Amino acid sequence: MKRVAVIGGGISGLAAALTLCQQAGRFEVCLLESSSRVGGVLETVRDGPYLIERSADNFATLIPDALELSREQGLADKLIRPAVDNRQAFVLHRGRVLPIPAGFSLMQPTRVGSILATRTLSWAAKLRLLGEFWVPPRTSLEDESLQSFATRRLGRETYENLVEPIVSGIFTADPATLSMQATMPQFFEMERKSGGLIRGHRAARKQDAAAAARRASGARYEQFVAPRDGMSSWVADLASRLPAGCLRLETPVLGLQSVPGPAGTTWEITTANEKLAVDAVLCATPATVTAQLLRGPLPQAADIVAGIPYASSAVVALVVDRSQLSGRLDGFGLIVPRKEGLSTLAVSYSSNKYPGRVPQNELLLRVFLGGALSPQTVERSDDELLELASRELKRILGWQGTRAKWQAVIRWREAMPQYLVGHVARMQQLDSYLAAFPTLKLCGAAYSGVGIAQCVRGGRRAARELSEFWNDHAQVN
Repeated sequence: MKRVAVIGGGISGLAAALTLCQQAGRFEVCLLESSSRVGGVLETVRDGPYLIERSADNFATLIPDALELSREQGLADKLIRPAVDNRQAFVLHRGRVLPIPAGFSLMQPTRVGSILATRTLSWAAKLRLLGEFWVPPRTSLEDESLQSFATRRLGRETYENLVEPIVSGIFTADPATLSMQATMPQFFEMERKSGGLIRGHRAARKQDAAAAARRASGARYEQFVAPRDGMSSWVADLASRLPAGCLRLETPVLGLQSVPGPAGTTWEITTANEKLAVDAVLCATPATVTAQLLRGPLPQAADIVAGIPYASSAVVALVVDRSQLSGRLDGFGLIVPRKEGLSTLAVSYSSNKYPGRVPQNELLLRVFLGGALSPQTVERSDDELLELASRELKRILGWQGTRAKWQAVIRWREAMPQYLVGHVARMQQLDSYLAAFPTLKLCGAAYSGVGIAQCVRGGRRAARELSEFWNDHAQVN
C-alpha cells in the first residue's frame, strides 16, 4: 500500500484525497490542512434566517467534475439549480441598469437581433461588433492579453461596455495583462480554427444545434448548481466521506524534502509536531505556499510557481428590504464597467438566484469591490467599505435605506490567482520540471482554472496521474 500525503484541504485537495481513497486498499492517504476546517475559500455564514456565501455561491456543470464528485459521494440530491424566474444579468451603462444582450455570451456575439436591439452600445459599436465576421484572424499563435483580443475582434466600445466588466467580475483582474489563452481558451482556439467568434458559433451550430443554443444564451445559469445548505455544508459532507484518521486539521506543513532511494524518490514532510515519510505528495496549497515547499527539491519549479501573482478583493454582503430598492431587480445581478467611475465591480442578487436564503420580502446583495486594478480597496476599514458599498448601491439601485438589516465585510487578501500573458507556456515549463519527480503533483486554482469545477478537475486528475504512474511502474517491474 502506497502512502500519499495531500497538502491543503481546499476543494482541490479534498477532491484529490477522495479520488485516491476510492481505490480501496491501494493508498493510505493523509490530508494535511493548516487551518481548523476544510474548504479553503469556500465558507458559508449562517445567522438566523440568513445563509450567505463568503465566496463562490455555485459551481459550473459544463465542466462536470464537481458534479460528478458529488454524485460519486452520494450528495447529488443536496444540489439545487438557480431559480427559473429572472434568469438574466444586467450591466450599468451611463448610470442606468440595462440587460446584457441575450446574444452576447462572455465575449461571443451569437444573435444579431439582440445585438441590434441593445441600448448598451452605440450604433457604430453594434456595426463594429457584427463586423467581427470579417475581421481577419491573427496569424501568430502566441498568447495575447484578453484586452488585446477583445478590442481587436470586437471593437473598443464593446470591450469597455461589456467584455471588461464581465472579465473583471469573473477574475477580479486587469484584462490588459490577463492571458487570453489561459482564461478563455475556447475563443482563442475558435479564432485559430474557424477564423473568428461569429464564424466559430456558426460552425458549432452546424455540429450541435442544441449545444450552440445553450452557448448563445448569454448568462448561462442553467449550467450551474449550488449546495442547498451552502458551500460549508457541501465540503463538510465531502470530508465526512474520508476514512477515519485521514484528515488532519491544524497541521501546517513546514518543509518538504525528496529522499532518493533504489525504488525511486520518496518524500519527507515536516510538520510542527512530526516528520512524515510518504511515497508521494500532492500539493494543493496556494502558489505562495507551494513555492516555499518546492524550494528545496525543485528550485526551478518553485521560481515559476512563486511568479504567479494574486489579487485581493472585498465583498460587502447586505440584506435589505426589497421595498427600499427602486432599481431593476428582475435578474440575478449586474456588472459595472470601469468607465462608470465606481468602485463596485459587480453586484450579485444572491437570494434571487437561490431563493430561501433570506426572507421573501428581503434581498441579499453581495457587492464586489477591489481586484487587481484597485488593490488598496481591501485595506479600507469595515466602516469605510460599508459606507462605500451603501453609497454606490443608492446610486445604482436607488437604495433608500440607511442601514441594512444584516451586513458583513468579507476580505479576500491575495486570494485570486492572476493568469498573466504567457501563463500556459509557463505551466508547460513547470510540468517539464515536475516530470523529474512523478510522485510529486500540484493542483489548485493557480494552474489551470480558478472555478470550483476546474479545481475539482485538477485535484482528481493529479490523483489519477499518481495512480496511473504506479500502475505503469508495477507492469514494468
